[in-house]
Amino acid sequence: MAVGATAQRKLPAIHLRRPPNLLFIHVDQMFCDAISAHGCKHIKTPNIDRLIANGISFRLSYSANPVCYPARSAWFTGRATSETGVVGNDYPIVEGLPDLGQWFRARGYEAFYVGKWHIPNRDVTKSFKVLPAGHWCGQHGDGAVARAAATFLLNYRGDKPFFLSVGFLQPHDCCYWVFAHRQPLDKLPFPDVADELPPIWDNFGYDPREPETFRKVWRSGWEWKLISQWSEEQWRYYRWSYYRMVEMVDAQVGRILDALEDSGLDKNTVVIFSSDHGDGMGAHKLWQKNYFYEEAARVPFIVSWKGHFAEGVIDERHLVSGLDLAPTLCDLAGIEKPPKCRGLSLRPVLEGKDVQWREFLVSESMVRGRMVRTPEWKLITYYGDETDQLFDMRNDKGEMKNLAVESKYADVVADLKKLLSEWERKLEPVPVKKL
Repeated sequence: MAVGATAQRKLPAIHLRRPPNLLFIHVDQMFCDAISAHGCKHIKTPNIDRLIANGISFRLSYSANPVCYPARSAWFTGRATSETGVVGNDYPIVEGLPDLGQWFRARGYEAFYVGKWHIPNRDVTKSFKVLPAGHWCGQHGDGAVARAAATFLLNYRGDKPFFLSVGFLQPHDCCYWVFAHRQPLDKLPFPDVADELPPIWDNFGYDPREPETFRKVWRSGWEWKLISQWSEEQWRYYRWSYYRMVEMVDAQVGRILDALEDSGLDKNTVVIFSSDHGDGMGAHKLWQKNYFYEEAARVPFIVSWKGHFAEGVIDERHLVSGLDLAPTLCDLAGIEKPPKCRGLSLRPVLEGKDVQWREFLVSESMVRGRMVRTPEWKLITYYGDETDQLFDMRNDKGEMKNLAVESKYADVVADLKKLLSEWERKLEPVPVKKL
């Protein structure tokens, strides 16, 4: 069901004797539309689909910084990555900045963590009670993470509400897939899957008028020279393999949802599902992350609470940021949010209230990169770079034509940069240093 009357229906006010439990399930490197309930015909995700059927899926959801460590630092602090200090994977979080584990434990919740953490310079055991499980490879470790989380849910008898964060690695294993397949393939290693490969996508090509900062990272070097020689069939094989990795983690999500229902805790547990960032998936002949094309920057954000929020809603109206996680969780728990949170609480939207929402959001990347997203436009700019990118997101969803180079769009670019300046003036950036 698309966003509309059901999504905006005012639901009964929530009055609970005890705050709800909070279950945050997060995956690594998953594009928002790699979900069958979002219309993808080449994948089967029955368990993520189940979450959507029981809740609200925000299709205009973006990573605060589309790479692992920075995105997670924004999740767990509610602060922009230029404020956490984690502007890249090799940058530590500033000391003294509270994370959600510390915040919830000090305010009447039990806080537990299992799986991938990846916030440098922050010992997860000092913030959460950690359930022992995990592995650097999702194929080998995600099952153990799901079993640990399921066992916790089936046996929790605490007097306090809990905040459980579950971190899966898949479909991040697609990185290792590329490492193993850098060389152009003469033929498919598994010919039997040839008929299952998705057809080549509409945005397989790209507008070469890209920022030089971006091109130096993603359109140069020995790795790019190899991957740029891939055949269309090899790119299709990559995307097919990526979908299989999403299906792997979907099965583990199902294991947790089953345990939640079997435990009887589902009626008083809010479930949020998201990803730190997406993956290029071969769009624009790219893989990996750390840039602002949709496949890398737009991520799932699904919220379900049976009996309290609307169900089966696909929301394509509200712009959502990874920065919204912290204030949303705190609002649902009935506690104050950490100081200077940059995101918004989704609670009024989830409750069906017709509230005034943000007109734009900002994402950061590669220290100097910024994305400004409105319902109509996307601006990509890198400080010090002469070339910007501007895409009409209503008529060019594949981001195939850079309008920033056309003079008639100069006012649009200027207006979006003004919004960016206003947003950045509110921030308190910290000195950047590597580990």
